[in-house]
Amino acid sequence: MDLGQYDGQCVRITVLNGDIFDGVCTYKSPECSARESDQCEEGLQIIYYVFYKSDIKSIESLENHTGPYGKFLDPYGKFEVMTVESGIDSIIAVLFCDDNEHVMRLLNCLDRYFDPYYGYEFPCHAEAVGALCELLDTTDDEDIKNEAEHLIETWKIYRDIYGSIGSGKNSP
Repeated sequence: MDLGQYDGQCVRITVLNGDIFDGVCTYKSPECSARESDQCEEGLQIIYYVFYKSDIKSIESLENHTGPYGKFLDPYGKFEVMTVESGIDSIIAVLFCDDNEHVMRLLNCLDRYFDPYYGYEFPCHAEAVGALCELLDTTDDEDIKNEAEHLIETWKIYRDIYGSIGSGKNSP
């Protein structure tokens, strides 16, 4: 498996346990990985997460895919859910990355946490809303602005109705 061929591409990575991650990746050489971690193995990095060659079951390029979510097959996936579960620092890292597709996927994922209909716990609503307000001030992408505004309005509506949101019993 030649990981270098996927550098800069949108890919779908299936890891050994069957989890699937989609994203635009950067190739990490064994030397680069050794400098950044204790692992001297090549890998592919999506935003802040590195998938090492020994952990990858398969890779599919999504470069030629076109659909309602661009090159991606779904509005969001496992990577975005893990980002939200990791907390506000991870959310901010993705919201302010240079890849608008990843930002949009995270915003799509946040929708399920902001709307109490879905019943997911999300303890950092206020911090996330603050980050969304900052995102509105820093992005020029109209789709991102529209989705961020939608999330802020959803939060305000349910906050006014219920006093707080995200108190459901489901966990992501």
